[in-house]
Amino acid sequence: MGGVIRFPTERRADLPTPGRPEGRSAAEAAPAPAPLADGESFAFLSAEIRRIPRTDSRIDGDIAGRILSRCVLSSLEILAKERVPVDLAGTVLRPVVEARFPGPDGPTRAAQAGLAIRHAVTGVQREAEHEFFVFGAIAAGSMSRSDGGVTLTAGAPEQVAARLREHAAPGEFLMSEDAWQTCADSVRVAGTPIEVTMPGAEPVAAYPLTDPA
Repeated sequence: MGGVIRFPTERRADLPTPGRPEGRSAAEAAPAPAPLADGESFAFLSAEIRRIPRTDSRIDGDIAGRILSRCVLSSLEILAKERVPVDLAGTVLRPVVEARFPGPDGPTRAAQAGLAIRHAVTGVQREAEHEFFVFGAIAAGSMSRSDGGVTLTAGAPEQVAARLREHAAPGEFLMSEDAWQTCADSVRVAGTPIEVTMPGAEPVAAYPLTDPA
């Protein structure tokens, strides 16, 4: 994914540029992270923000757009503090925030950021507005470069995270088993793993993240 955000032409949400909340320069909001080293492992975080309207909802489209922008901004603020590569993808109505956390502590940092995003999305909404939820996932991968200089990603973290995200409950982050195993001593998960099918590949076990005790 590149730095360009494309939304459907018929409607554009008032959403911020990745890592650049309103009123701040890009440099202030998200200092440029160092590129991943050859063979370096990383955790990939993917968080979709989606509205689930109440049956008695009185939120119109304009207000919903403002609430959604607040949710996205709060998520980007958290990731900007981590100084990691961030992308804003998805659609106008269902934006997806993605980030890579390099290094052996990447899964731990990604899990902490995911929980912070979950609380932030809830926190920017008044009780009567609480119709927006994060559906998140964290997967593990590693970078390598071929003799021809081509960058290769092992573990298919983007595809795994996207698939796990589809199975997450509202307000939930699912963490792939290989990502969780690297930080099991510092990250809490709930219950037994969920088995998620992957097209053309073996199923992936995923664990719902829970808040620290």
